[in-house]
Amino acid sequence: MKLIDSLYFNIYSYFLHTGVCKQSFNARFQAMYLFALGLGGWVLLLQALYLHSINSRFSTREASTLFAAVIFTLTGVLSHYIFIVKGRDMKISEKHEAAPGKTTKKQMNFLISLGVMLLPYVGLVSFAIFDRR
Repeated sequence: MKLIDSLYFNIYSYFLHTGVCKQSFNARFQAMYLFALGLGGWVLLLQALYLHSINSRFSTREASTLFAAVIFTLTGVLSHYIFIVKGRDMKISEKHEAAPGKTTKKQMNFLISLGVMLLPYVGLVSFAIFDRR
């Protein structure tokens, strides 16, 4: 759970410090939706690995597109509930800002977190390129 908290805090901190108004909900929503997009990518990558291991595929492109849309919608709704409605993002932010060893490499931490969020999409693209059935 600490890894997820750290990933979310790095994303939230970046958007909070680049925003015009520090009290805006904009940074919270940007971080939450970027995190939901990354989480949806990880779910789709795990699903693709599972289907690849059992030698199965979706029967049509429409079915796979609908499945991906449902996954992204569910991760968005779930992330919104956890981070915005329940206020988990504020708890994560308070915990990390109160930590004594606060890092000053916010840009680098954001890029690492962004890389972790984009990694499943690299895997999905590599499946599409190298595994043509």
